[in-house]
Amino acid sequence: MGRLLSSLLILGLIVSGCAPRGNNVPASVRDTAPTPEQPQIRQAGNYEVIEGATQLQGMEVAFDKGTSKITLQGKIQLKTLDSKKTLPIDIQLQGTSDIQGFAVMKPVGSVGVADMQVAAKATCLGVEADCSSNFIDIYISYEDRIYHHQVESVEDTMEMGEEPKQAEPKVTPSPGQTAQEDDESFADEDGDDGHEEMDIEEGAGQYVGDIGNDIEKVLDNPKPKAPAPKPAPSASPKAEEPKKETPKQETPKQDPPKKDTPKQDPPKKDDPKKVPPKKEEPKKDVPKADDKAKDDKKDDKKDDDKKADDKEVPVVVANPPKFDLVAKLNQAIGTVNAGSLERATDILGYQKAYPETNLKILRPDRLTHFGTIEMAYLVAKMGKYTKAIAPAHPLRMGDISKKNGGRLGAHKSHTNGLDADIAYYFKADKTMTNFASALKGGKPIGDWMMAQQWKLFKYAVSSKFVDRIFIHPTLKKSLCTYAQNQGEMDSPLAKETLRRLVSEVNHYNHFHMRVKCSESQIRCRQMADPKPGTGC
Repeated sequence: MGRLLSSLLILGLIVSGCAPRGNNVPASVRDTAPTPEQPQIRQAGNYEVIEGATQLQGMEVAFDKGTSKITLQGKIQLKTLDSKKTLPIDIQLQGTSDIQGFAVMKPVGSVGVADMQVAAKATCLGVEADCSSNFIDIYISYEDRIYHHQVESVEDTMEMGEEPKQAEPKVTPSPGQTAQEDDESFADEDGDDGHEEMDIEEGAGQYVGDIGNDIEKVLDNPKPKAPAPKPAPSASPKAEEPKKETPKQETPKQDPPKKDTPKQDPPKKDDPKKVPPKKEEPKKDVPKADDKAKDDKKDDKKDDDKKADDKEVPVVVANPPKFDLVAKLNQAIGTVNAGSLERATDILGYQKAYPETNLKILRPDRLTHFGTIEMAYLVAKMGKYTKAIAPAHPLRMGDISKKNGGRLGAHKSHTNGLDADIAYYFKADKTMTNFASALKGGKPIGDWMMAQQWKLFKYAVSSKFVDRIFIHPTLKKSLCTYAQNQGEMDSPLAKETLRRLVSEVNHYNHFHMRVKCSESQIRCRQMADPKPGTGC
């Protein structure tokens, strides 16, 4: 009998341990970002939000697929910013996920602290509002302050993805040669050259979320509105003072003659009232000057397009369009190495519909030409810029993501539409029919268009969309030297571009561009920023 009970007990433990998540089985949660040494205040919509003042103490989440209910329970320790008190808070929040995969979570019982409000919003990371994997934004309103803490609970199967195909064994290079020499194959194709891209750096940031809107939805009458009027007066007088000074000086000079003429000529002398034309004359002169300036600018733009090879093309990207709410709901999900993609943007379709974007998907049969709307916008801008600085070339692209994202061949990323492999520029157009190596004998080949490549990288980084660009260390070193010789090392854009050019040995025949999680991609988890400095 004793053995039977023991066997049943062990069997129960095994079954419970192997039970799939999402069946109301509690799972531990973890912070999505390390706690800073000091609490930080940041702007979120119309509110000031404090982060880094809370610590988890045994927190678990459970999701019931049958009822779509999600429950969060445990403890949080809060160190208040103003009174410097340390308060233990009992957390027991519950909500029901909607068809879009969001759940507003409210307290089931008391939080244990008077005059405190606690609520949360859960964001599901699974398909069809499945919250087995999720992240939760917790909000605490206390002493006219709002505190924020983000946690996640990610199912193991989401991190694993599909199994990559077995790659062929690596070929050992002969002495004096590198494996990259004369390699004109695609480095990102399954088992094509036997390497696996190591393009993931340690550390990840928070999920984007939608904190500003969350506060309005989950908290009742949130008090601490951000002091929006304070920055407005400080900025407005500075801008208005110079503008007001000039008209004030001009009007008093013109006022005296106005007062004299009406006093002396009340009968019918309308002739002297022809002073207004004097006021109109300067006004007519101003638009003429403006028109000339506009014409000059148009002429300059035409000249810039014609002299693209001789003159630096300005690296200015127009403000991106505001993405609609639909794009907010389902696109980039999770991290770049363990994510998925929903409602993907078909960049091949974009290329066909808008040939002026100068894009070229190299292998459409692979069906890896899907990305986010931000990716499509950026590569379209880069394609047009390529036409200006390297007229013979389109912007040639390899893998981006599959239509639904997920693991892609031997890639460690490319799972959620934020990564794209793009060919380097070469003088000989025939080498651009494929991904061609920019190295030979451990040095950049002469055909590599380094100056144009540097311009493209600066242009992309100036858009503020680029998270990082992976290139070979030798190519990065060459660009550092080039920027130094051009006297650009004091330029903020040049320094920021070099910072975001990350050295990685497998990117000798293409560069790998990663786009940031924008505010539109609320389910997306941003990678940690590259380390400060140029890396040169």
